[in-house]
Amino acid sequence: MDLKKSKINILLIGCGPHAKRIYVPLLSKYKNRVNVKCIVGIKEKEEDINHFLKSLNCGTYFIKEAHMSYERLHPFVEKKLDGFVKKYDINGVIISTEPLTHVMYSKWALKKNLSILLDKPVSTYQEVSTKANLAKKILTDYDDLAKIYKNKTKISFSLMSQRRFHPAFKKIKKLIEDCYKKTNCPVTSIQSFHCDGQWRMPTEIVEQIYHPYCQGYGKCSHSGYHFFDIVPFLINPSYSKDKLYDEVTAYSTVVRPLDFLQQLNLTDYEKLFGKKLFNKHNKFSKKDYGKLMENYGEVDAFTNLEFKNKDKTITLASINLAHNGFAQRDWVTAKGRDLYKGNGRVRQETHIIQQGPFQAIHYHSYQSKEVNPNKNQGLYDVGGEYHLDLYVFRNTKMIGGKTFEKISVKDLNKKIMSDKSRGHQEDARAKGFLEFVEFLEGKRKRKDMTSDFLTHRMGSLITSLIYKSIVSQYHNKNAKMGIKIK
Repeated sequence: MDLKKSKINILLIGCGPHAKRIYVPLLSKYKNRVNVKCIVGIKEKEEDINHFLKSLNCGTYFIKEAHMSYERLHPFVEKKLDGFVKKYDINGVIISTEPLTHVMYSKWALKKNLSILLDKPVSTYQEVSTKANLAKKILTDYDDLAKIYKNKTKISFSLMSQRRFHPAFKKIKKLIEDCYKKTNCPVTSIQSFHCDGQWRMPTEIVEQIYHPYCQGYGKCSHSGYHFFDIVPFLINPSYSKDKLYDEVTAYSTVVRPLDFLQQLNLTDYEKLFGKKLFNKHNKFSKKDYGKLMENYGEVDAFTNLEFKNKDKTITLASINLAHNGFAQRDWVTAKGRDLYKGNGRVRQETHIIQQGPFQAIHYHSYQSKEVNPNKNQGLYDVGGEYHLDLYVFRNTKMIGGKTFEKISVKDLNKKIMSDKSRGHQEDARAKGFLEFVEFLEGKRKRKDMTSDFLTHRMGSLITSLIYKSIVSQYHNKNAKMGIKIK
């Protein structure tokens, strides 16, 4: 098949809130270049998905509960998917399911020699935050998939880790590299913080299966991978051979749902919302929650990392991730709400990078209100939907340049950021999607892919290491974990 002359035929597996916000609009926008031939969802969401897709002309397939699986594709489902590949001449698959099924679908797509765009993380497991063998398996999953992919030279396998495509992180990486070339100094510390203000009511913690806690995983498996990936992505170009790390250690502490329920207890909720209104939607007692939430996943996770060379610490990192933080929710029930960008969610993110005595880089992105595409005043101001500023401080007598420089996302993204933009993170996702399309069109080589799967081992290793630390803390054991780097 001559990809340069043929239209690209895509199979989209998963049509939840993320796919609805990101992939379906992109597939529609670039329909002159991409055919989405079939969308796979789950049977219980059939009515909702069909309503959402009414303007998109493509086939659909809904997996029945009896055919649902996590470890291996059900034979009936696999046969159906094989049929779609043949019927629609599929050459690319986008996997946007819950992460519990990522490995299963990725192995199937690799077996069919299909190029893959996979949502993060590579994998997770029910009870991964309480069972060490499952935490360890996250790295094994990556290695197993990488081994298969290495031998599939004609396809591309990319991870939707959009910060790699983001102009602010590209700029930070370039600043780090420039300083390193002048000084031979690596990044000596990096502090990363992310909070998406997802205030969930106690009953929702038990019942919500989108970005859940009730399945034994949480924040680290939701948006956490972005940060487990972007930290090594930024710091890796700053090491000379004699300073490159050969070991990583992690120490993590977490807040779980029962801790959260102690921070704001049922009496507090009754006072905040009124006893009658709150109890109308609250299904369980304190005793019930104590039994139900015992093994639930992490709400917040704060981690200290050491990147070491021959037992000497070269880089210190902290990755602090929170669901529980500043939000704009003031309602008791989330029924009918958009759980991805709605329901009071507000994003705040910072990164502070020190490169010895030579340079400091600060990344600040603060929202104060929910995403609202109909209001575009003050979008780039602090608290605005598109706010993002970089502050760069330099030891100018040593490395030159300006002592202080402020860079706005508008300066970095002039060609894309406009009144029609859906936000700088969404624009970065679009770049990742278009790279995938360009490969299928024959316009981009595999070695030029920004987020090729084979470059993601450190992100998976850090994810696994952090979960092993979280598990040890849960069992009251030494929570400091280390792993040697091959």
